[in-house]
Amino acid sequence: MRTRTQVVRRSAAVVAGIALAAAGVGVAGALQANATPDTTKITSVSSTNVAAKPSITIKSDKVTAKAWAKVSFSGKTTGIAAKSVVQVQRLENGKWVNFPATTKVTSSATYSVWVQSGRLGVNKFRVVTAKATSAAVSVTITK
Repeated sequence: MRTRTQVVRRSAAVVAGIALAAAGVGVAGALQANATPDTTKITSVSSTNVAAKPSITIKSDKVTAKAWAKVSFSGKTTGIAAKSVVQVQRLENGKWVNFPATTKVTSSATYSVWVQSGRLGVNKFRVVTAKATSAAVSVTITK
């Protein structure tokens, strides 16, 4: 059998719980009543995919090389089809001239090619495809 003290304590706990629950609903209701309507509009989004701008990078395995030594270039492509031709060019008298070295883009969107040059001094090279041109890299050719 319960004592009068136990009944009073439990009753007080129940009343306190109900009061807290009611206060929580009151606060939530007040917050909701003061909320402003969302004025953000969502405009339609095009379902067409935006293709990445075609690009190609170049990296040289050497900064300095002896005359006629092999210098390898490699890089990655974006937005360029596999088997596309990659042409090496060298800057000569202020103009980019095709160098006798080509390769093709692999199925993993990379390429590698090597060149040999007997032109002493700083040689600037780049690679080009029908859709993109890389930045230039410099290789100093020494005796």
